Amino acid sequence: MKNIIIAVTLTLVIALSLMATGCSPNYDSMIADSTKAIEKNPDDAEAYRERASAWEEKGDYDQAIADCTKAIEINPDDAKAYYFRGNLYRKKGDYDQAIADCTKAIEIDRDDANAYYFRARAWEKKGNIDKAIKDCGKALEVNRQVWMDAILYKYRARLWLKIGKDRRYREDLAKAQELSDYVDEGRVLPD
Repeated sequence: MKNIIIAVTLTLVIALSLMATGCSPNYDSMIADSTKAIEKNPDDAEAYRERASAWEEKGDYDQAIADCTKAIEINPDDAKAYYFRGNLYRKKGDYDQAIADCTKAIEIDRDDANAYYFRARAWEKKGNIDKAIKDCGKALEVNRQVWMDAILYKYRARLWLKIGKDRRYREDLAKAQELSDYVDEGRVLPD
């Protein structure tokens, strides 16, 4: 079991390294490795999530959703599986289901910025910019990663602009740029 987890983790590390250098990872290989891990341990929710990630990268959102759903069946307290599936539903245009899944993830783990961020993006798509801004603010409140703060401030700046709040747009954009410079200077590395 430990070897399977190491193999899947190593595959993901290699894929991320390839992406960072501009090379494309082999998602078919990632799917095959995750499938092998699942065959050896059908209750490995993490392997289902990892395979879902590869399906997403290949553009097969239905397959990715199915794997997230299986991960949730195995571990109903898996907040990541809920917000990951929610983001997949958002990409498919099912904003209500995206919001429902992200809300469930927040109920499980109120301190995970990703769930708020993905729910904000679904609210935006539904045209509810005020709720999107509120969720983005909550994501900033609970987030612990400087590199993600830069993304969140930039995203919220865009939301402010959509509703004509120019001053707030400029403030958040300046914060995003400051944080991006901080990250780019190597003072902090994304995890």
